[in-house]
Amino acid sequence: MWTALAEAGVGASLQHYNPVVDEAVRREWGIAGNWQLRAQMPFGSNEAAIGEKSYMEDEARFKVFA
Repeated sequence: MWTALAEAGVGASLQHYNPVVDEAVRREWGIAGNWQLRAQMPFGSNEAAIGEKSYMEDEARFKVFA
């Protein structure tokens, strides 16, 4: 999917949801209560060059407690 969007000149961002917004989203768009909101993917034209993505070091991102 990402490749097809990129080849068409379309940018997209997969955004996962926090359950805090579930009820407001259901009311706003009339979504059935038995559906579970997991993510959304807004998309559109790329208005500027896409920059390099930077990543945090694993040691800063993950904590292990034993």
